[in-house]
Amino acid sequence: MEMMEKPTVSVIVPVYKVEAYIRKCAVSLFEQTWKSIQYVFVDDGSPDRSIDILKSVISEYPDRESSTIIIKQENKGLPAARMAGLAKAAGEYIIHVDSDDWVEPDYISSLVQKAVDEDADVVYCDFFKEYDKKPAKIDKEKDFLPSDGKGAVKAMHNSIIRAYMWNKLVKRDLYDLNNMFVPRFGYHEDIVFQTQILFGAKKCCHLDRPLYHYRRRRRGALTGSSLIRTRRQSAANMFDLYDALPKDSGPVTACGIDILLRGGWYSCIIFNFKLLSKHPEAVKVLSEMDYVKHCRVPVAKQVYTKLCCKVMRLFAKWI
Repeated sequence: MEMMEKPTVSVIVPVYKVEAYIRKCAVSLFEQTWKSIQYVFVDDGSPDRSIDILKSVISEYPDRESSTIIIKQENKGLPAARMAGLAKAAGEYIIHVDSDDWVEPDYISSLVQKAVDEDADVVYCDFFKEYDKKPAKIDKEKDFLPSDGKGAVKAMHNSIIRAYMWNKLVKRDLYDLNNMFVPRFGYHEDIVFQTQILFGAKKCCHLDRPLYHYRRRRRGALTGSSLIRTRRQSAANMFDLYDALPKDSGPVTACGIDILLRGGWYSCIIFNFKLLSKHPEAVKVLSEMDYVKHCRVPVAKQVYTKLCCKVMRLFAKWI
């Protein structure tokens, strides 16, 4: 039986310095076979012609214009841009799209169909990795058990599934905007958001089809940033997330040690002990932990992280 054009899906697209890519992204979104879509573009103070190009594309799709919003703000970074878009999102489901990528025509309809058929709170799909000078590669996601939110955050922190915001259709009810911790930095911000969002899911489903085109190795993209800087940002985001979450309930009960291990390893590998010293609880937990199997941070790296934290405790009276 053919589905009615419900539910509505809000697509949130942060825009910053993507004038070479925004047209392809926007066209792929406006040509979706699913009709009940709210488009929320967030102009994060982009200094180039990205928004002018976007407006030109919008004018070519008058049937989509009334359901399209452009939010303008000064440059605040990706996490803040996501939150600005979420504040305006009115759909029953939400998905995020990066403005330098593009999607298949049935991207939304296929994800929605799976969500309705399976009565799922979250549906995640496979994707294409797109390169400038070599053929695209299909990247397959995996299934995990248990398939609830607790299983999802554990699987994500252990790299069984990716943390990407753009291959996951999520029920709006899972976003608690009033209490959501917003990361300070852009690197691994998706892990911070998804840890909080996915945990509340009753059921997560894998759609075994590539529907998203993820552009890799674009010059100027965040993934090309300094390795030391990105590790420092990621570590700070992980520690801040751990500090912000309740310790006796919620995501920490499922993946607290995984959050701390990622932050601890990134801090230790770049010798950023000043950052570690600001999080004495993390240092204590990591110095006393049992080694974790099947973790995103391998045991050899766990040994190094634990040793560093033990040494810090020997020389620091505050832990």
